[in-house]
Amino acid sequence: MTEKEIERVISKLREKYGEYSKKHSPKWFNLDAFNERLEMAVRNRMNLEGFVLAEIANFEKTRERYEKSGSRKSFSEKVDRIIEENTARIRKYPEIGFHPSAMYEITHLYGAMSELSLHFMPVFSLMELAEDKKNELRELFDRLDFLATPVKSRHPKRIQDHILVLSRNNARDIEIEADRNDYLKECGFLLHDLVKFCDKLIESRSGGLETPLLFKGLFVEDKRKKKIIGTFTGLTGYGAVFRVKEYCSEIIGDFRLGAFRRKHP
Repeated sequence: MTEKEIERVISKLREKYGEYSKKHSPKWFNLDAFNERLEMAVRNRMNLEGFVLAEIANFEKTRERYEKSGSRKSFSEKVDRIIEENTARIRKYPEIGFHPSAMYEITHLYGAMSELSLHFMPVFSLMELAEDKKNELRELFDRLDFLATPVKSRHPKRIQDHILVLSRNNARDIEIEADRNDYLKECGFLLHDLVKFCDKLIESRSGGLETPLLFKGLFVEDKRKKKIIGTFTGLTGYGAVFRVKEYCSEIIGDFRLGAFRRKHP
């Protein structure tokens, strides 16, 4: 989206919040809260395209929950198209349901991140890495486990935390939205850090990454092992690193997480 298109969508959102606030409920359609979120996004130099797309999805979700009838038109054909395209991008990832009130976006992001954890990241165990890279990788694994690695029938700690928020009787919509956005943000930070880690491996030109992968050292259950081998068979260490980077970049693009990048000095 161009800068002018982003400005038009922001203006349209303001109009719709004002319109629905007067006609329906200022509590549900809070224009002041939207303006505060916009100011925060500008202040933090977030990607405004990602911001407005998230706000469009939030407005539509709020409106769907408020209106019993689904017969009214979306506030613009362009917004409808954007939402439809975004939903199609997200749909290709596994969905992991964990609570009836969990939003569609987070159940699929959890699925995408779990796929990364279970079927992509184990390939690093087959590579000869320097000790500093191993330490950095351990820290990335720990963060991914916290966010998205299920253990048997148990959801990861961060998803359990979100379930607690969704299950509270007095939980306000703004609290649920804030916790959902925090999960998206943390996933975005981790994905960008993983891409950066892959870039450093690629730039290192380590001789140990130039040979084809050997899967005899892959110690995971058979079902996972078959899927991992199917993804990485025939690749060198470098090829596998590129594949992991590609998958992380796909998630960033499909879930509009480009704004959630750490500011490095």
